[in-house]
Amino acid sequence: MTFDELRARNRRLDRRLSWRKASTADIAVMIRAELVAAGYASLTLAGTPLEHWNTHLWSGYGLLHEGTTVRPTAWKPTWLDHYDITSPDDAPSRRLPRRSDEAVPADPFYKQTMNRVVAKSLAQRDALRAAALAGAGDTVIAVLPTGSGKSDVVLTRAFRNRPRQAIIVVPTVSLAMDLERRVRRLVGDGRDRFAYVGAADASDKERIRNGIAAGSQWLTIAAPEAACTGLAMPLMQAAERGTLDLIAIDEAHMVAEWGDAFRPAFQTFAGLRDRLLDIAPQGRQAATVLLTGTLDTYGLATLTRLFPGRHRLLVSGQTTRPEPAWWSAHCADEADKRDKLIEALRHLPRPALVYTTLHLSDRSTNTGTVLSWLADAGFGAVTRIAGNPKPSDRQAAVHGLRLDGAPAEDLDIVVATSAFGLGIDIPDVRTVVHVCVPESVDRLYQEVGRCGRDGYAATSLLLWTHADVDVANDMARERLIGPDLAWQRWQSMRNGRWLGDELTVDLRAEHAGVTYPASDANIYWNVQTLSAMSRAGMIKRRWPTPQEVPADASDDDMEAFFDTQRTAATIELVHSDIDDATKFAQRLTQGRRSTLTASDAALTAATTLVRGLNECTNRYLARRYRLEDEDGNQFSVTVACGGCPHCRRTGRLPTRARASITLVAGHLHAQAADDLRRLAESGRMSVRLTFPHDHTAIRALGDRLLRRGVSVVVANSEAVAWRTGATEPWWVEDLHTWAEQLDTPWRAPTLLMVDTAIDDAVLARAISLLARQPLGIVLTPATRRDPADPRRLLHEAWTPSYTIEDLLRRI
Repeated sequence: MTFDELRARNRRLDRRLSWRKASTADIAVMIRAELVAAGYASLTLAGTPLEHWNTHLWSGYGLLHEGTTVRPTAWKPTWLDHYDITSPDDAPSRRLPRRSDEAVPADPFYKQTMNRVVAKSLAQRDALRAAALAGAGDTVIAVLPTGSGKSDVVLTRAFRNRPRQAIIVVPTVSLAMDLERRVRRLVGDGRDRFAYVGAADASDKERIRNGIAAGSQWLTIAAPEAACTGLAMPLMQAAERGTLDLIAIDEAHMVAEWGDAFRPAFQTFAGLRDRLLDIAPQGRQAATVLLTGTLDTYGLATLTRLFPGRHRLLVSGQTTRPEPAWWSAHCADEADKRDKLIEALRHLPRPALVYTTLHLSDRSTNTGTVLSWLADAGFGAVTRIAGNPKPSDRQAAVHGLRLDGAPAEDLDIVVATSAFGLGIDIPDVRTVVHVCVPESVDRLYQEVGRCGRDGYAATSLLLWTHADVDVANDMARERLIGPDLAWQRWQSMRNGRWLGDELTVDLRAEHAGVTYPASDANIYWNVQTLSAMSRAGMIKRRWPTPQEVPADASDDDMEAFFDTQRTAATIELVHSDIDDATKFAQRLTQGRRSTLTASDAALTAATTLVRGLNECTNRYLARRYRLEDEDGNQFSVTVACGGCPHCRRTGRLPTRARASITLVAGHLHAQAADDLRRLAESGRMSVRLTFPHDHTAIRALGDRLLRRGVSVVVANSEAVAWRTGATEPWWVEDLHTWAEQLDTPWRAPTLLMVDTAIDDAVLARAISLLARQPLGIVLTPATRRDPADPRRLLHEAWTPSYTIEDLLRRI
């Protein structure tokens, strides 16, 4: 391979070579990756800037220097379980595809609104239907794997229901900007602004706020801190007017996993959402859609508690991630960990994320230590995101990883604590390394999930010591307040200010043991008290009206401003016996027990993965993320594996997922237009066809029914070839598939198209299911017999009955 051919294959490498200050370490590892990707090809060095590099330098990156060429050798370190079969860098360097194609034909409303020919999976299709049908005050929770088109689920509704208004809450500025760029491409106008972020011009932010208040801003994308401060009053005006149609949260698992300790605005936003629904006109409340890639039973219970709905639907299409191969190695000490990390980063492809738990503590590896190791090894395109990073710092890291700026700003490695990565979408991350033991399997899985989002192979490597296990144990034992101290703190806070049924408490309230009431520690423990009471179901957190935020506030300013507002909290009491010390202790202890149980289970799962399993890692994760809702419905997870210790040991090759299992629980209710309902007061009607059929009249009837709220058309699919301008959500169900269901999540107006070829048993099951819908319409040949009673005609049993011409005149 020539030098120019090598540069043409890899934009990241090409940019690095164009920057004269680029380090040899950064360049060498990318050369290795591209030569591996080209089938372990040789690179001709003569006449290139690399021809004078010495043999020792090349060998450190697994490249064999032979005269005027270098070529890669397989990297199979003795400290990893490759079984002399595979190299950890091979598949990710080659970018081997790991994701299966599960596309299904797009429903008409999706195709019409977003110009999509297919939905990416059955799960996405059902989530799109759920979000589209969700009515006033309904809640939809959609658990869809990475790359399955979660954003389209909410964007489709937002686009279709314009000019009614939508807000999408996202965890990071970069995700907000990504969504805005996409929306602007779809609307074909680069001047519109949808992302309310600190980096935007003050005039643009003021225009968004005024637009929300006036009803002209149909879509807003913001972080929860901005939603709870600068956008809160405009959103309340939109809700009061009844024009707020959709409230969406992306990466909703964060609400359950992080709670008040990190990004507390996510839980505060739940209180704001309640307020927005409370003040909206009856029947004009916004629907809520919560999107996430992974969720466990504890997280589901938390979301269900914080975001209740008039009707609720859960759509779960979870699949274990097929892209990352799992690797792990125990290290004797920090020096051993350093050596293994540097060796790995000299072979594994870029971009790479290196995660650790600690920011400053020297109990084990912290971000500063890792940064110094990498600098000593010669890596230069590196930055650190740690502690509680500012949005601007997170944005700069994403900017560098994506190569969005000048070559001098490019980043190949980000060293981070768990604060980085939430909500970012950098599709081509090839490597994630943990130099710690995460305190929960959820954190581990989310951080590994940052790689391979483009559907191609990636590597997850975990390097750990016994000290890391100790740190994980301490982190998992979150400082949960006990019932005695919580009771003292509640007694000090309860004498707050009442407004109706809401109580505003002072988070600086002190009891006898408090020396500095305004200290962060006192406020922290009061917040923890309220959180424990909320988890125990004793109170509901409500949203306190904040002061105005200046339009020119940056994202950093908005987070800081949000923190300054946390000297008070507004709550609603759920139990009347909350001032009984015995009852208080009982309820708090029960809630604390469930939290500790969930935390212990998450820690055990993480350490079990680290120490090794006698089964496929992804099968273990599939059991971990099998959901169970409050009604006992269970939602299994489809298994795919990109490689793990057990599969390598048993000779199993990486597998793509088979078609994922989509499971739905709950019901959504939709109604037809008033004029159509009046014609079927009992919730049913039939339309009889005479022979020969008037296909023009059938198409005209179908168009009018769809415009009046009929959502589901059940037929032999080829029978529905209508061209309709109806923008309402509707789709076609195959009659035989539909009839096999015991129930349907959609309580929606449904049209059943009957032909003479349908078997009586199939038709009987279809009619039984149709009878459960709020409006069931049968379009049937006039001579078709009722399968339940062959002595009478179907249109005589399903009354009232109309001819097509008569019904067209009436609607």
